[in-house]
Amino acid sequence: MKPSGEDQAAPAAGPWEECFQAAVQLALRAGQIIRKALTEEKRVSTKTSAADLVTETDHLVEDLIISELRERFPSHRSPFSLVHV
Repeated sequence: MKPSGEDQAAPAAGPWEECFQAAVQLALRAGQIIRKALTEEKRVSTKTSAADLVTETDHLVEDLIISELRERFPSHRSPFSLVHV
């Protein structure tokens, strides 16, 4: 008798599978950066108002995600190339 889940066929990789896997890997890496930052002193700045706070970690994670996606998928159109936050 097979353990549950083994008797089901694995789903075929679709056209978005590579993008999905990249997103999962980046989310895990970003989570590690954020978890580490929770134990460190934070530098906080503001964007448009005193209520719109941004940390150094926010910038670091954003830069990681954007640079990795641009490197892995150079032909994909990025909304970040249209608007700079």
